[in-house]
Amino acid sequence: MRTLQDSPPHFWMRRALRHARKASLLLLVSALPGCHGGGSPTPTPTPTPTPEPLGPVPVLITPIGNEQVASDTPTFTVRNALNYDQGQATYTFRITTASGQREIAAGDVPAGLGRTSAMFAGALPRGMTLQWSVVARTAASEVPSSTATFRTAAVACQASSSPFAKSVVDSFLTACTQAHNHYQDPQEVLGPPDAGGTGPDGYFGFMSLGEGGYVTVDMQSCAQDLPGADVRVYQSVAQEPVTLFASGSPTGPFQEIGSRVRCGTRLPGSFSRYCDFDLGAAEVQEARYFRIQDGELFPCPGDTVTEGADIDAIEILHLK
Repeated sequence: MRTLQDSPPHFWMRRALRHARKASLLLLVSALPGCHGGGSPTPTPTPTPTPEPLGPVPVLITPIGNEQVASDTPTFTVRNALNYDQGQATYTFRITTASGQREIAAGDVPAGLGRTSAMFAGALPRGMTLQWSVVARTAASEVPSSTATFRTAAVACQASSSPFAKSVVDSFLTACTQAHNHYQDPQEVLGPPDAGGTGPDGYFGFMSLGEGGYVTVDMQSCAQDLPGADVRVYQSVAQEPVTLFASGSPTGPFQEIGSRVRCGTRLPGSFSRYCDFDLGAAEVQEARYFRIQDGELFPCPGDTVTEGADIDAIEILHLK
C-alpha cells in the first residue's frame, strides 16, 4: 500500500486544486444575495413608482424659467390637474410672444397618465422669448395653468463688418409682373444702395416686386433689437410702401415686423428713399433673414415697367 509520503507530487497538486475550486465556488455562492443551497437567486421586485400627486390646476414642467431650448420643435410637458387625467380631459397647448399679444402656435392633445406632453409639427421662430400655457378641458369644465417663458433656439449669426444683404434665399414675382416689369433680377438687392439712372428703361440697381411680389435675403450677420430702428430698406423710383418679415432661419417661420410702411425718406446724395423697422414691434430679439414684400399692391398690369416696390438694398442698423 502506498503511503502519503510515497504519493507522487502531481497527486497532491491535483488534490489542492480541487479544494481551491470548491472554496472559490462557495465564496461566490455566499456572495450572491438571495441564494439558498446553490439554487437560483430570488429576483428583487421592481418598486412601482408612486404617482405624482395631482393638484387643482395643471403645472408646467418644461420648458420654464426662461430656459433656452435647443430644438426648433421642443417638447412641452405639464403635470395634469386632478380630475383632468388620462381618459378624462384634453389639454390645449398655446404659445404666444412674451407679451401674450401674438399667438405663435396652438393645439389640442388628449391627457396622458399623470403628465401630458406635446410637440408642434412646425418649427418655432428662432431668436425670440416666448410664453406658453395650457388649459385642461372636459365636456363640463376647464382649468388653466399659469404661464412660463422660454427662449427659442439661437440664431446662427456670422461675424461681418458689412451690414448689407449677402445673398438671395428666394424670390417671387407673379406671372403678370414677369410679363410687364423690366427690373426683375433679385441679385440687385444685395450690397449697399447703388440704384440710379433714368426711366423708364434706363434705371439700374434695383428689383421691382410688382403686385405682392417679394425677395428674401440672407444677411449672414444678425440684426439685434436695440432702442430705435434696427433694419432699413432702400426703395427706388417713387415712395412705394413695403412690408418686412424677419426670421432666424432661411425656411422661417417669418414674423411680420411692419406692414406697408412707406419708404419716403431720402439721404442727401442718395438716389433711393428708405423706410426703417424696429424688430421690437414683433418682439423679435435677433434675426438673420429678411423678406421684403411689395406693399403698394397696385393691380397688375399697371401703367409702368417698375410696378410695385423697387428694392435697392437692405441694411442692418444694429449689427450684432
